[in-house]
Amino acid sequence: MSKPKLPGPFLLLLAPLLLGMGSCAELSADLQRALATDGGAARALAPTVSASDVRLRRSPSLRDLAAYYCPVFIQNQIAQLACAATLGPPPSRDRLTFEFGIAVAMKNPNNIPIPALDVLLATQLFAGQDTEGLGAICVSLCGSGDPSCNGAPRPGSCTSSQNDIRRIQDFAARVPGLIAGLVTGAVQNELRKSTIAARGDVRLDLAFVLGIDQALRVLEKATRRAVDELLAGRQMVLDIPVSAQGTVFVQLPAVGRLGVGFGPLQTVWHVN
Repeated sequence: MSKPKLPGPFLLLLAPLLLGMGSCAELSADLQRALATDGGAARALAPTVSASDVRLRRSPSLRDLAAYYCPVFIQNQIAQLACAATLGPPPSRDRLTFEFGIAVAMKNPNNIPIPALDVLLATQLFAGQDTEGLGAICVSLCGSGDPSCNGAPRPGSCTSSQNDIRRIQDFAARVPGLIAGLVTGAVQNELRKSTIAARGDVRLDLAFVLGIDQALRVLEKATRRAVDELLAGRQMVLDIPVSAQGTVFVQLPAVGRLGVGFGPLQTVWHVN
């Protein structure tokens, strides 16, 4: 005996309620089949999302970090002279910049294009340690018709009524400005990749900069040993464990705003 077919209007009313209970992946098999086979806009399914590890693109040298911290850690004026003689003078602020990149890939299983709205990214440096620093940023995609596009979040960005994905409000404990913003330049072109073509895919190569003051506060404890080692003439590498996760928000016909998560991703930045 064949199963009854759910009418299209019933599906349109039911889909938002089900999204509040869980993601599309958690819908029953029967309802998934009904959504996929019913006519009209109800057949849209969530895209799949994946991401690369968070790659360190630019960082100060360990010697520059040590030269910055040495006068902070060592109060004795004679010892501070040894800092300058061994490590050099404290570097200018532009030499203390950290930049990192991540590639986010989205694949559309539908026969219609799907608009991508926002990307939420959260990173933890030294996750689970007393030096932990949590940063989060929301980036709004703009489309090709907005020449002023800069990624600034629009009202209501990076949020959803779903309970099974990360939203910007889930990172209330983040360090303000730890992820200071997008790196300017070629990354602006990435923000215009806001439509996932029918049966197509999009790759966003995004690059971010850490706030210098915030990053220096997070790194202070971890760098203390490096100062001692370099003053003693020994070389070392500063390893910074990094964890990242996030959400891509899209607009699905008959469903509305929907978030699809990625991560957690684990990597280690090496500063030498």
